[in-house]
Amino acid sequence: MRLLPALCLIALSACAAPSDGNAPEAEPAKVADQPARDVPPLNAVEGRWRVVSIDGEALPDTLADGQVPQLSIASDHVGGNIGCNSFGALALYADGRFATHSWSGTAMYCAGLAEQEQALSELFFEHPALARQGGRLSIRSARHKAVLDYLGPPADASFNPASQQLSGTRWRISFLDRREDSSSPQDRFLSFTDDGWSGLASCATLFGTYRRKGNRLIVDDEIANTEQLCPPEYAARDDAFAALMRSDPRYLIGPNGELIITGGGHMLTGGRTQDTEGTSTRKR
Repeated sequence: MRLLPALCLIALSACAAPSDGNAPEAEPAKVADQPARDVPPLNAVEGRWRVVSIDGEALPDTLADGQVPQLSIASDHVGGNIGCNSFGALALYADGRFATHSWSGTAMYCAGLAEQEQALSELFFEHPALARQGGRLSIRSARHKAVLDYLGPPADASFNPASQQLSGTRWRISFLDRREDSSSPQDRFLSFTDDGWSGLASCATLFGTYRRKGNRLIVDDEIANTEQLCPPEYAARDDAFAALMRSDPRYLIGPNGELIITGGGHMLTGGRTQDTEGTSTRKR
């Protein structure tokens, strides 16, 4: 399945999360609450899945065109159709959760399905946890749940491949743990040199070193930061940013300059800005 990114089904990056930090936030289901053996690996969740129900409401076995309501899950995206619009997003699966970037698709209104499509997009935005039992997969956040039955391997292996090079890149931070609140909302960034990184998510700028291991960042626990007096709510955002980087997170760069970093129960999404010269920050 190929997505239609130019037509936005639900502009999550603009409206799905509170922008002022004051609205109540529903916490996603915690993977830590499951025994480690119950967290399914990627090869157990990849494939085409029939959508059995969304928030307890059953979907038909077949659609009017004879197809089934389904999701396709691959190594770097999720997408599908439950009877009206085609939809999907860049996605990264790590530690039993999905992190997604820019859910999009066609934009028809279908009575009786619009609410289910909305619930599904919100589910994937909320960093949901996955559990598999036999041929059945459940995807759950605090507010939503989808139940799926296995159909077969995914139709498409991946999006068009993109370089996963980080050295010399600079990124605009859009969301951290699905939130936009920051004491410096226009200045949020994350940049990488050959072996160092720095970023401003909320109040203080954090600095550290890293090395790549596949699509994982192995980050030194010694993270420095600029000394700034931050209100508690903004200091909490900085703490979440540091915890994300200390978790040796996984990352994914999308074909249109998207960035997802996720690990330790946290996630960050953003987009590429200008690149910089990749120089080392290690002491020689």
